[in-house]
Amino acid sequence: MSSQSDDRLGSHRAEVKEMAGGLFRAIGVPFEQTSELQRQVLASFAFGMVFAMGRLKELKPPEVHALAIACLTDVFKYANDQAAAFSIDLVSPASGQGNPTTKAIIHRGITGHAQWQQGDEAGLRANLQDIFRTLGA
Repeated sequence: MSSQSDDRLGSHRAEVKEMAGGLFRAIGVPFEQTSELQRQVLASFAFGMVFAMGRLKELKPPEVHALAIACLTDVFKYANDQAAAFSIDLVSPASGQGNPTTKAIIHRGITGHAQWQQGDEAGLRANLQDIFRTLGA
């Protein structure tokens, strides 16, 4: 990858970190007080947000995948190997295969990206709370 591409991904990585980190503010629960299930739901939701951002910024699939892994390590504090494995588990439902619940959460994250871009924190919070309520998380 070129230096220019690395710089571009670095700025996108910072944006992803801010965006996904804001999910904890939106639900009003600090990272340290979330359950593993809540973190997995939020990470799946964030994956949808990263996917939407990648589409809007015309990123290549490997770049989106790299940003998703960075999100999982930076925001959700997964180890590198865990983040890589989890990201692969998220790609399958995002492409229409795999777990339908995860697929639905990822698609809600795509909507969540638009809410985040518009500064609609109330809508983002309601979106996430609806998922948590549905899953009992």
